[in-house]
Amino acid sequence: MIALDDAAWGAPWRHIRVSEKLLLSMGLVLTALIAPAWPAAPLVALASVVATLGPARIPIRTLATGFAAPLVFILIGSISVAFIVGRAPAEAWFRFGPLSLTTASALNGLQLFARSTAGTLAILLLATTTPMVDLLGWARQRGVPGPLVEVASLIYRLLFVLLDTALAMHVAQVARLGDAPAGPKPFKRRMNTAANTMGTLLVRSWDRAARLTDGLAARGIDGDLITLPRRMPASPRFLAAVGALLGGIWLLTIGWTVLS
Repeated sequence: MIALDDAAWGAPWRHIRVSEKLLLSMGLVLTALIAPAWPAAPLVALASVVATLGPARIPIRTLATGFAAPLVFILIGSISVAFIVGRAPAEAWFRFGPLSLTTASALNGLQLFARSTAGTLAILLLATTTPMVDLLGWARQRGVPGPLVEVASLIYRLLFVLLDTALAMHVAQVARLGDAPAGPKPFKRRMNTAANTMGTLLVRSWDRAARLTDGLAARGIDGDLITLPRRMPASPRFLAAVGALLGGIWLLTIGWTVLS
């Protein structure tokens, strides 16, 4: 989370309007969802990676770090769709206990993997080039209710405070050999340590939230916390590039579908 946030604040695309970057990212996501999976999903994934590493100049390590966790959920979901649980159909070409695979189920799982990967990479293109502050400001300008924006902003800021607290608690436990594999039951000891950490972190997060509420009430703030938005000029070249990229993907997809 910290790596993505740092990359967004220092990205060369920071001067580009949020709406224009949303047009690119959401256009790629919709293309991955609506267009035929082959070859639209691989083309969207390739375009997202090239745009992130190329013009946006995001380090490949940052992109890999942000994609690692979603990839686990994508794999789990794709495998669960690909395998059939229960009585194996007659056309199944793989059987292992109650699990079986057919050509149709395997293609469904593969399509889910391709679309999910492409959509996630398109979202990461937006996440690594646009700070959350800019997204929340854009949402406020577009008429999203102020209380929703404020709750999202406070939770976003509180996440970094809790992350810092959790890291400090982990360092303190390591210094006290809280995670050392000593004793007859090292796994149980580590689970107890993790449970104590989570309990303490929950109490501290509740206390921090209560102090934030008291601070706002003491200052007499009962409305929105308005911040000055950044005024950024339109980028005709960027919009033209977005249109060319999305149009090229759709043309290649339609051509592939017609020829096949």
